[in-house]
Amino acid sequence: MKRTTVKVTPEEMQELKKLAVVVKNPLLPMSQRRIAKSQYEAIIKFAKHQNRAAVSFL
Repeated sequence: MKRTTVKVTPEEMQELKKLAVVVKNPLLPMSQRRIAKSQYEAIIKFAKHQNRAAVSFL
């Protein structure tokens, strides 16, 4: 599987770190871990589709 780099903001990175802790914690209920995983994937998908490097001038 090919790894790609996704640019995220510092706020998104903080949220991703919090969600990763929840996903990896086996003491939490599976439903809570699944919700955290879907939120994690949604943030990555959103960041991937943002054109953060491009700046447009009129």
